This record gives sequence, structure tokens and C-alpha cells, in this order.
Amino acid sequence: MVQLNIAFLDEEEDYLEQLQGYVIRKKDLFFKIAAFSKVEAFLVQEKEQKFDAVVMTEVFWEALEGAAADTKKILLYEEDGKDVNGRLFLEKYQSAEQLFQQISAMLWQEETDGRAVFIEHTAKLIGIYSPIRHESQLLFSMTMAQILGETQKVLYVNLMEHSGFSFLTNEEITEDIGDLLYAMMQKNHDFAAGLHKIRRTYRNVDYIPPAVNPEHISEITKPLLEELFLILKGRSGYDIVVVDFDRVFLGFAEMIPVFGGFYCLGKEGRLNRYRMTEFMEYLRKEGEYTVDLVKHILLPEMKSSPTEAGLLDEGIYGGMGDYIRGCLYGGAEIGR
Repeated sequence: MVQLNIAFLDEEEDYLEQLQGYVIRKKDLFFKIAAFSKVEAFLVQEKEQKFDAVVMTEVFWEALEGAAADTKKILLYEEDGKDVNGRLFLEKYQSAEQLFQQISAMLWQEETDGRAVFIEHTAKLIGIYSPIRHESQLLFSMTMAQILGETQKVLYVNLMEHSGFSFLTNEEITEDIGDLLYAMMQKNHDFAAGLHKIRRTYRNVDYIPPAVNPEHISEITKPLLEELFLILKGRSGYDIVVVDFDRVFLGFAEMIPVFGGFYCLGKEGRLNRYRMTEFMEYLRKEGEYTVDLVKHILLPEMKSSPTEAGLLDEGIYGGMGDYIRGCLYGGAEIGR
């Protein structure tokens, strides 16, 4: 999971309390914030922990000149007509949700001659698909994501029509990947802000909630998917993005080389072998190079635990987790 540690410096203590209250109410694990109304308190705390950014009013900016040199500084702008002199800045008096969306976007950027550009950090895309519609695909993908999340920043993206995912996480979803894709079709869309708005967290993995309405998945065009994958790869700010596919779409085989790893799940059975063979022949039309990129996995049967533990717990602590950590990767770190 990506977690940003932000320091807010403002003499207005009521304002700081409102920001802290927002994070608590939203149960937003993406941000961890520390509030300071005095420079001295911040300087003491800064020696003990690293902040990803310091958001401060002009008074604190002047007082901290030369301090916190390795930390990104953002001006909390509160005076109309005040010159920001090329600095990154946020308008102080706006909704907390908008404020944190903008911070999220800024921290995935770096400053160049007073301009903000996306960082050149490339994520590794891992794709998972099952031509036989393996019932354990979701469990496999989320278990892999959680294992990766122990050492790296991971985002999980589910493109299934009826995944059952919300029942596994027990979270009420108000916005999902359909909303993100719709927003991407609008002019001047801010992807980083849109991602922050809908993203949720399960333990050490961030995820984009799957589509509640399956029609939203069926309406995705090839250009829109290409744009999504390229943005996730080049501008998401994650180390690993795990993408769970439900079905083949127009241009599916062409996009496989964009992925750093691609897993095709199968299981024993004559008909299952026929389906897998047909899928590999489909990929072969794109070229042997594409076929070589796909790792074919015959998942062993996983016995369900008789305890009350949820399926995702069973995955990470049970047979699926053992299989991915040991048998599949020989104990090596995944994704490196």
C-alpha cells in the first residue's frame, strides 16, 4: 500500500483539527498526517520521522527556509494576489477531499523549472487471466498482491464483471472503476486525483473497486484500455499493478507485451486442456514472442479451512499463499 506521511503547519489550530478529523472519518489509510502550529514542534518531530511532504502557510515557509531540505514543500495559499514565485501551492480554503486529491497528485510529480511533471517511475504490470474461468482466480490474484505488498507498493485492478470482491472485503462501494474510466473520457481529466478519489485499501494493498454494473466493463473500448494500462504503468506511482482479467477483449493479445508478467490459470480436466490449447493458439497468431510471455499455471486444489476466517485470509495464510511463495516462485521475491 502507498501511504503518504504529510506534515501540516498552520497557526490556525481549528483548521488543523478539521483536517485530522477528515482523515479519521474517511478511514483514509493512504494519508498519515501530523499537525503543527509551532515551528519548534515540527523541527523536533522531523528529526524522528521522515515526511513525504510539508504543507505550510507563508509564515512557516519563511521560518523554515533551509530546513527539511530533502522533503517536498507545498505552500498552503491563503492570500489573494500573493505571488507564489513558482512554488507548488494549494488553496487553503477548499474542501478537505479536494485538498488531499491535489496533494496526492503533487506527490507523484517532481518540480522542474517551476513546473510540475509526472515522475518517471515505471510500475511493473502483472496480468492474470483464466480461459477456463478458474474459480480461484480472484483468490490467486489477491494473494499474490498481498505477498507483493509486504515489500512493495501494490495496486490491484479487477476487470471482472461479477467478481464478488466487495463481499470479500466487506466494504460499501460508492464509486468504482467504471467511474474512473468514464472520467478518463472527459477533457482535461486529472488521473491522479481521480485514482485517489476512488481508491480503497485492503491491508497492505490498494485497489480500485471493481465495476458494480457489468455493462460498464462491456463498454470499455480498446483505446481506453490502452490508455489505462499505460497510465498505470507510467504514472500511477506504484511499484506493482496487478490486473485481473475476466475475458478477452479487442486487442487483448497485442497488449500482453505491455505487462512485465502474465499468468494464465488452468486446472486438470480434458475440456479444460482443450480450452487452454485454444487460448494459446489464439496468442500464437500474434507471434511466438507473445506466447513466451505467458506463464501457464495449473493451480492445485486448495482445501478450504473449516474456521470462520475469510477467503482472503485463507489465501494469504493458507495453501494459496504457500503455493505462491514457495512452489511457484521458489521462495524468491515476486515482481523484482
